[in-house]
Amino acid sequence: MLGFVLDDDIWYDLAPPEGEDAARGLGEYSTCELIVRDINGDGRIEIAVYGHAGARTALLHIFAWDGAHYALLGAFDGDGGVRLESDGSGLADAVVVRLRPEGDLVWEIVYTWDGTHYAWTWDRYAWFYLDRPHAYVDDTPLHVLASFYLALDDRDLPGAYGLLSATAQAARAYDEWAWGFNTTLGVEVGAAHIVTQEGGRAQVAAQVRALDNVDGRVVLTTYEVEWQVVETGEGWRLENGTTQILDQQELEYYP
Repeated sequence: MLGFVLDDDIWYDLAPPEGEDAARGLGEYSTCELIVRDINGDGRIEIAVYGHAGARTALLHIFAWDGAHYALLGAFDGDGGVRLESDGSGLADAVVVRLRPEGDLVWEIVYTWDGTHYAWTWDRYAWFYLDRPHAYVDDTPLHVLASFYLALDDRDLPGAYGLLSATAQAARAYDEWAWGFNTTLGVEVGAAHIVTQEGGRAQVAAQVRALDNVDGRVVLTTYEVEWQVVETGEGWRLENGTTQILDQQELEYYP
């Protein structure tokens, strides 16, 4: 699939990036979705072209006029999909690339517009399907970590509490534990990795971004978390963890 802009009798190509993937153009099939508007707030009209390649790869190419031709601002592809995401101000300033679908879970990489290009900003776990209720995945230490924070994001506090070990639940009753999330609006977990693992025990680390309603203000806090995770007859469970605040800021917009 190829694209162009015809301005009177002048033809401007919408050229995909060169390289080994250039043969597929803006997509391998003759169907696409087109968005033409200022999507990132830079004052220019962007042209966003969604295409497809292979069995399930989604493509997104974003172009803007630079005074001489339509320049490529970004080219993205993901085997779990690609989408534009708003920051709540009405601008789609972020591109979300979805990779490595793992059953109900998918890994997302978020790129945001910094004024000159789309730069990596954040990576996170997400649900591959939007339908609820979700089946929480606890077959690995990283999956139970992701499921725990996604349950908090869904406001399914009983589901999140159920992913704690019996020892953790015995140390803190549900009502007391749940009260700690009474201001929480949303949660994301990213940069997750296994620090150590031996037998049925593991130490996992991640970064968590939490949105809270603090006296009517929306505050975004980024934490570094570490959890001890244990394998039980029901699957992996979170036993005890530590948190450290890395950054905190008030948001002007809340999506």
